[in-house]
Amino acid sequence: MQRISFRKASLALSLSVGVVMLSGCIAAPLIVGGAAATTASVVTDRRTAGSIVSDEVVEKRVSYEIEQALGKDQQHHVTVTAYDGRVLLSGEINSLGNRKAVEQIATASPDVRGIVNELAVMEPSSLSTRLSDSLLATRVRTSIVGNSKISLNQMKVVAERGIIYLMGLVTADEAQIAAQTAAKISGVQKVITCFTIATREEIELRMKTVEQNQPKED
Repeated sequence: MQRISFRKASLALSLSVGVVMLSGCIAAPLIVGGAAATTASVVTDRRTAGSIVSDEVVEKRVSYEIEQALGKDQQHHVTVTAYDGRVLLSGEINSLGNRKAVEQIATASPDVRGIVNELAVMEPSSLSTRLSDSLLATRVRTSIVGNSKISLNQMKVVAERGIIYLMGLVTADEAQIAAQTAAKISGVQKVITCFTIATREEIELRMKTVEQNQPKED
């Protein structure tokens, strides 16, 4: 069993990319340390309303810019997922050159603060594979919803060829629980986490900011 994890400190927060390889069991914890989660995560999205809208705009803009650059004749299937300004590129691309070009396009796009390039250089997945991935992602989301220690509101779930990608703002414990929850779902080949890791105190501070930025009712 292999396990790869990456963690880079960035001010008070850190970005975490981890991999759980599946071969009939769950890998060792992605991130070690910190007290075990004992209470349910805050249900409210940890992004401000502005960040949520910005992420939606980023996804549409970057997807459009990629299509314009590559053209419809290019063999590719690129999924753009944004969370708090970080962009995950997943799917399939036909060459290393285009893989790099897509990353550069996303990096140069407004409001993008970081890139996780998980594009595979290979033929685009079939429609049946994409349908299977869509159903798999739904099963993972349902499983996360059923776990009282984590909240689907804090993360996004993407599936490509049986690989599950998780993005969001979570604690180290929440990242571990989410990855292990996803890994237990039948059909999941691998779980890759692209979380922004924060302490519980940092998240509470973030939530105060989110609440302060909520539109006031008349």
